Amino acid sequence: MIKLRVAKRYARALFEFALDNGQLESVAADLDLLNTALRDSPEFRQLLDSPVVSKQAKQAAFSVLFKDRLQANTFKYIFFLIAKNREAVLPDIVADFHDLLDAHRGILRGEVSSIMPLSDLQLRNLKERLDQLTGKNVLITQHTDPGLLGGLVVRIRDTVYDASLRNKLEKLRQSLVQS
Repeated sequence: MIKLRVAKRYARALFEFALDNGQLESVAADLDLLNTALRDSPEFRQLLDSPVVSKQAKQAAFSVLFKDRLQANTFKYIFFLIAKNREAVLPDIVADFHDLLDAHRGILRGEVSSIMPLSDLQLRNLKERLDQLTGKNVLITQHTDPGLLGGLVVRIRDTVYDASLRNKLEKLRQSLVQS
């Protein structure tokens, strides 16, 4: 829990700095690059997570890998995180930064699960409906779930819109049991 609060504070500080300096897009791109490196390179992740490796060694390795690939302010920020022993929360900082960026842009991210992939027309209609319902621009990621039997389930943050056949059958069962 403390780790999440720390990540949110660091992400907010970076977001506000980037916003004030007109660098939102470049900082977001830098963070995506770092996140990809953390995800795709177990060795790099292990280096940053290791309590045995000194701050100086982590900073030196980070400098070799990213000095010419990140803009100066992002580089200094990550260097500072390493100096403060906060590099372990970097993935959470990246996620929180992107949440703040989405909120700033009026974007909500949602997931739709259905038994079969939805057509472009179905996705477009669903997006329009969700945009109206939320008052935001909803970006939908599609997943298939053979366990649904039919219908679909939409998740946007903590809200679930369940229009699945399984859910409808469960509601019918409950109403029959109560009668």
